Amino acid sequence: MLCSLLTFFGLYSLACWLYENIRTPVLLVVNGIQELIHGNRRSLSQKYGPWAVITGGSDGIGKGYANFLAGQGMKVALVARNEVKLKKVAEEIRNKHGVETKVVVADFSKGESIFDHLERELISLDIGILVNNVGVINEKPVRLERMEKRLLWDLINVNMGAATLLCRILIPSMKQRKRGLIINISSLASLAATPYLTVYAATKAYMTSFSDGLREELRPFGVECQTVSPGYVRTSMTEYFASAEGEPSELSKRVISVSDMIRYAGFTISKADTTTGHWLHGIQTGILKAFPPSLRLKIFSKLYTQLLAEYSDEKPKTS
Repeated sequence: MLCSLLTFFGLYSLACWLYENIRTPVLLVVNGIQELIHGNRRSLSQKYGPWAVITGGSDGIGKGYANFLAGQGMKVALVARNEVKLKKVAEEIRNKHGVETKVVVADFSKGESIFDHLERELISLDIGILVNNVGVINEKPVRLERMEKRLLWDLINVNMGAATLLCRILIPSMKQRKRGLIINISSLASLAATPYLTVYAATKAYMTSFSDGLREELRPFGVECQTVSPGYVRTSMTEYFASAEGEPSELSKRVISVSDMIRYAGFTISKADTTTGHWLHGIQTGILKAFPPSLRLKIFSKLYTQLLAEYSDEKPKTS
């Protein structure tokens, strides 16, 4: 009897793990084959609408998405706080892809006050895709009490408030048109509480929960919502991985490039509702999900205690 129960729970656990981790690759294969067989693949602008809005579009992952979507023939509206960088990226995209671009300067760290301006700038566009990418992170692993108050508010306003309020602005038009796609950038850090990256990981857990719940709200209206949860990608947020001499550290050598991530993540658009953005991060996520949350916390705690010791200005206390 005991052996039968253990076998049952073992098989049940394996089935749950397989569903969680094999579902996205299966969807990619099945949907990709269907497109090839039926030969009726519509462009992203035909399926969702002509305009894509990308927050944090002047650098890193946001810039990567902007170039990918422009390469698919979509007009792109770039939203970020640095006007000079925005205009430079917009010009690069126009010259490279020959599409219309729009620059919207907005500092999401200002909180609620900027969203009336954003609504005026964006509401008249036929927006098909919204990429909620903008985010901030503490420069290095750090204890909560050593974080500046301004950074704490930025983590809340930028990492959670930006996506939430922009969705509130743009969803009514998407529902009315019965089409659209929202891509919310979360993080592998959302899988477990992360010491010394505590607030950032919590904001990304919010993004995953928000995105998953929103997907079900929007499903009856023909609007899609994709959650992207990558691991470490080589952007300005991971610059501290470089050694003091400026040479790549062992950890930085294992960080994937933006172009590699976007190549994979772009392929998943319209084919899967959740993705890690890269197959390597998918393997990492699958391994982590094999452990219960309490053990994931132990794994993240050990990793970030080591990173605190290596990259922070302080050393972790030992008990």
